Amino acid sequence: MGHPGKFTIDSLQFARERGQRAGDVAVGHLRRLADVLADEEGSLAWKASGECDAAGKPFLVLEVSGELHLKCQRCLGALVFQLSIKSHLRLVAPGAAWPDEGLEEDSYDPIEALEEQPLLPLIEDEVLLALPIAPRHGSCALPGYLQDGRELSPFAALGRLKKQ
Repeated sequence: MGHPGKFTIDSLQFARERGQRAGDVAVGHLRRLADVLADEEGSLAWKASGECDAAGKPFLVLEVSGELHLKCQRCLGALVFQLSIKSHLRLVAPGAAWPDEGLEEDSYDPIEALEEQPLLPLIEDEVLLALPIAPRHGSCALPGYLQDGRELSPFAALGRLKKQ
């Protein structure tokens, strides 16, 4: 198994030959996720498979699973997010017309087929698309407040000192 950055595929050939690659990638290698992560711990398992449908249309199927520690947008603490993605990417040859049904069809997304397609950016794209817009715990306190609503701000503490 290997890091997807080591794998560059000819995407159309990979689909026609029903190729398969699999491995894991450290969360820290997914640089575009840095802003939404509480930490870069762990790794994600990935699998890339090539296939053609009954009409001979080539597809790249990406599967990614694992656990991310996202930054809660309310309390800024770590939020455990279980990731399980299976994406079908319709490969469109360079210069070929983009499929109109792809605009209406929700079971796949069209992408340009490349002779040298690196897998890491595709995996990272799919992870980014699967993340919640504003990850939050079910219940947590805003920074500067306790759970029961009492103030914890440094200004409140100074105010109490001033009263003494």
